[in-house]
Amino acid sequence: MFNKYKWPRPNEQPEIAEELAVSFESNENSSLTFPTPIEPPLQRNNMMDIISSNSSKPSILSEGFSFRGELSAKGAIHVEGSLNGQIQVDDLTIGSKGQVEGVVTCSSLHIKGKFSGTATCSELIVTSSAAVDGHVVYQTLSVQKGASIKGELLLVK
Repeated sequence: MFNKYKWPRPNEQPEIAEELAVSFESNENSSLTFPTPIEPPLQRNNMMDIISSNSSKPSILSEGFSFRGELSAKGAIHVEGSLNGQIQVDDLTIGSKGQVEGVVTCSSLHIKGKFSGTATCSELIVTSSAAVDGHVVYQTLSVQKGASIKGELLLVK
């Protein structure tokens, strides 16, 4: 029936708590109702604010999921499914079961699965399970023994 709030609440400053204090008078014929404190809604300007505020956690295309089209986002994307098209992200990781085909522009490209197409990135990491078929422009490169690379890797300073 009654909400148990300690005033001030832990995240409120004392002067705010004083403003929220309410005095009530009661008589036999009236009933008391206590106001329920309302938290202000979290406001976002647009979808990019939501994506960028969660930039430490990647968006994931799960195994069995297929996407075809144009994809542009701030932050990281991890692909275990299939992604085909024009992709522009901060960090792209192609998981061991993932497949990406198309034109990719990113800061970091980490390939564990299959990539075919054209990519431009600052950092390129190709693991032993990776298969690369295409043209990749990079600034820093790491390739593990066993990786399959068909095409062209071009260093740009």
